[in-house]
Amino acid sequence: MTRKTKIAGGIVGGIVLLVAVLVVVVATFDWNRARPMINERVSAAIGRPFAINGDLSVEWSRESDEGGWRAWVPWPRVVANDISVANTEWGKAPQFATLKRGEFSLSPLPLLSQRVVIRRIQLTEPAADLERLADGRANWVFTLPESGEPSPWVLDINEIGFDKVRFGLFEAVLQANLVAVGVPLG
Repeated sequence: MTRKTKIAGGIVGGIVLLVAVLVVVVATFDWNRARPMINERVSAAIGRPFAINGDLSVEWSRESDEGGWRAWVPWPRVVANDISVANTEWGKAPQFATLKRGEFSLSPLPLLSQRVVIRRIQLTEPAADLERLADGRANWVFTLPESGEPSPWVLDINEIGFDKVRFGLFEAVLQANLVAVGVPLG
């Protein structure tokens, strides 16, 4: 065996070992450790307290709808339990929105071209209390930080599924107070 062959084998072996270690670390990582950082970043982005209070997990699996060589690329499936978004300081309800469970699968390959592709989001028991005061302030309007330029990222969501929805609406201008509950048919 020549010296060049040994060096090339060592480089290839090192890359394979590095990829294997990376796969093991990502597959066994406890995503609940990332909850405080995620809560902090989302809260800063929307200008209100956001919290994932329950379990957060990521499972990797191949997507059955993919064809060709892309069928071999595993997708991360994110599952978050007990999510809440705080209401405004003048809102009547303590929470603007709550969610018992949210789950989605993220296509990893489009991330390379700054596209977030989510085929389906499943929301279990979402609830929201929408309020608008007589002066026009609405609690569904978020104060987002200004960066000065649009984001290069594109979000593509194909389908959103709901399960047992509850929405409340208090509208001071129209003098409306409404609560709507939706239950799945089957």
